[in-house]
Amino acid sequence: MHVRLPVRFPLALAAVLAAASLSAAAAESPRDCSALRGCEAKFCHIENDIAAAQAQGNSRREAGLRRALSEARGSCTDASLRAERQDALAERRAEVTEREEELAEARRDGRQDKIDKALRKLKEAQDDLKEAQADLLR
Repeated sequence: MHVRLPVRFPLALAAVLAAASLSAAAAESPRDCSALRGCEAKFCHIENDIAAAQAQGNSRREAGLRRALSEARGSCTDASLRAERQDALAERRAEVTEREEELAEARRDGRQDKIDKALRKLKEAQDDLKEAQADLLR
């Protein structure tokens, strides 16, 4: 005697199996890139992003990241990466200076709403500067 299972069962089983494979892939911890510097650290971070995209089943992001990794491997040098990061740092410093000037102007005007907005923008610029400084050390 042959028992016919409802159509929903294979779909439910497929969903369970897919969830199990995703959780197993997600359980794999990303490679620790903290000890790496320069281009090697950049490659490591991109490889971790590729693994995350695979675990999420995001094939378009994975393909884009694989292209980015290939281009990075072909063109990245520690000297060029450091120069890029120094340029970014200079830009962030200029932005902080600009935001400080905007805050001073808002204080001269005496409008609390403009002062609050300028303070928020200054804090964001300072956070970006700290991030650029940390990037320079990687």
